[in-house]
Amino acid sequence: MKVKDIENIVNKVYPSISKDYNTNSKVKLYSNIYERLDGFSVEEVDEYDGEFISYAEYLWDTNEIILYAESMDSEEDVIRSLIHESVHSNQVFDIWYAYYDQCDLDYDTHPYEIEAEHEELKWKKYKLNTNSNG
Repeated sequence: MKVKDIENIVNKVYPSISKDYNTNSKVKLYSNIYERLDGFSVEEVDEYDGEFISYAEYLWDTNEIILYAESMDSEEDVIRSLIHESVHSNQVFDIWYAYYDQCDLDYDTHPYEIEAEHEELKWKKYKLNTNSNG
């Protein structure tokens, strides 16, 4: 999907999503996670295996939703990612971290991720009916 198409979708749907999910996070777009991590140490980048694919992420410390263009294939991908990360913006970082650190949960069993994925199912509410897949 072209960056311009992703930006167009974000500009049209994010105001409604941010209102519905009570978030004021800024949305930023990068080609991939490696572009965003440019300037980090080799060790930090090596944390991310070459096979690692990320659609989006929420940066707790800066209140930013990051979208990765190379992973976005459709309008659905963009909308679901915006919803998912908007949910995270209303969660508590210390609790999010504790589930991983103290409860030894993984992504599939983490309650915050389950909640965010559940909310993604509402993506059609924001669908623009564009010609992009989804």
